[in-house]
Amino acid sequence: MLRLINSVEEYSALTEAYSAHKLYCNDYIQSGVDELIKANSLFEIHTEGNLYLFVKKAIGYRLYYYISDTSEVADFTNINNIVVEILYRGEKYYPQDEIEYLTKCGFEINLIRDQYCGLYKDLHIFDIPSDISILNARDIEDVHYASTLFNNSFDTLSGDYITEAEYATLLGRNQMFIATDNQGNRLGALHQTIDKGVAWISHIAIEPESRGKGVGKLLVSDFIKRNYTTDKQRYMLWVQHQNKRAVSMYEKFGFKYLNKSTISLIKR
Repeated sequence: MLRLINSVEEYSALTEAYSAHKLYCNDYIQSGVDELIKANSLFEIHTEGNLYLFVKKAIGYRLYYYISDTSEVADFTNINNIVVEILYRGEKYYPQDEIEYLTKCGFEINLIRDQYCGLYKDLHIFDIPSDISILNARDIEDVHYASTLFNNSFDTLSGDYITEAEYATLLGRNQMFIATDNQGNRLGALHQTIDKGVAWISHIAIEPESRGKGVGKLLVSDFIKRNYTTDKQRYMLWVQHQNKRAVSMYEKFGFKYLNKSTISLIKR
């Protein structure tokens, strides 16, 4: 049974109690735990050996944990739609033992994402032809279009699902960009965020009938030019390891793999 965590002090006491002898830990929420508690979104289950933290999302839960006893198999039978992510530093540090433990608990491997980075001075930019326009989302309808395209293009559990409650903020911050042809047909969209001066591609998706026509390449070129400040401007993104076409595109731009990946596992 999930139990709501009601204070930062309660969270701190739990994590301190289970951190001393941990074998595995993926507690990436520490810096944002205060907001999660205010939103009544942080829950826990604990046993003698292990602590499991659950963050309520638009769809399902994200799991974080402190595992000390791998002989103790967690029973999440009554909790549906859980995703867990493990961060690791390249193939040499692939978390096989952790994955085997989670598999015993009912999870199955979903996908791997790799982190890429580039400096402006090292990146190649492609010209945008006159019959394609890339513009800021003009209204909530544009944001709705882009968000729906993203949500339908990626796994709803492991992807960053965008809810309607976020639309106004995304519009106000000019974070959504739409590619259209001369007839005004939408071809795809890109969602960017800026964090500590670094420009991130948060989402990018292309309409099925427009894929393979260079629309993604044009959206990324526009993203690079739009966020230029100096030749040392940094750009970053995560890309699915299995999506070889997308990986090839980013490498042609000059993005480099940072030897940093995450693997997600899910329990439906």
